[in-house]
Amino acid sequence: MSLTVFPSVHIDGGKVVHLVEDQVVPEAVETDPLAVALKFQRQGASWVHLVAVSDHLDEADLATVTRIAGSLRIGVQALFCSVSDDRTLRRALRTGCARLNLGSAALSDLDWCAAAVARHGARIGVSTLVRTTPQGPRVAADGGAGDVGDLWPVIGRLDGAGCARCLVTDISREGMLTGPNLSLFRDVCARTAMPVLAAGGIRGLDDLRAVAALAPHGVTGAVVGRALYTGALSLPEALAL
Repeated sequence: MSLTVFPSVHIDGGKVVHLVEDQVVPEAVETDPLAVALKFQRQGASWVHLVAVSDHLDEADLATVTRIAGSLRIGVQALFCSVSDDRTLRRALRTGCARLNLGSAALSDLDWCAAAVARHGARIGVSTLVRTTPQGPRVAADGGAGDVGDLWPVIGRLDGAGCARCLVTDISREGMLTGPNLSLFRDVCARTAMPVLAAGGIRGLDDLRAVAALAPHGVTGAVVGRALYTGALSLPEALAL
């Protein structure tokens, strides 16, 4: 399968949580982010995807990402939802993560976001939380509250800046285990040369196969979260596809 599977660990206050649509739900069993990341490494993952969900740069989350990046032998891709200026970007990069994705807070200032992408090259990508509306797809603010703007101008601006990758999540499916929005991923791929990482709703091997079938269009990875924690999806089986 020409698709990289990114098992995800969502972090809030140094603990494991899940994003279910726009709600933060604590994980009941797997509470230590480092332990979860190490488990994913033992199971054969080549990357782990970390998301610090707080709307401010939480010291516990910075310390947790730093500890994970320093402990794993595999790639660490991180998203700090609060990064929106040079100061917070520098602090996030100092965690040692191999890749950093910028979220909706950064996308609210596309001039700054494009400059950061140009300055840091392949280390920086973007994460778009997408809400489907009758007027077309919109970029939602992190946490789902608020609206950043029409998705297509955002994609066009980032594409023009040479952004290394775009993580696309249908916010209505995040954590819901209802299946991925394949048409959204296809539409994004049709409008950009950026490699696309698909997220939201993936619940099993059939969903991963369907996402992998979009590789010729430009989907290079899939971020899988809650299905791994509920047991609906086995990471070794996903990696073996």
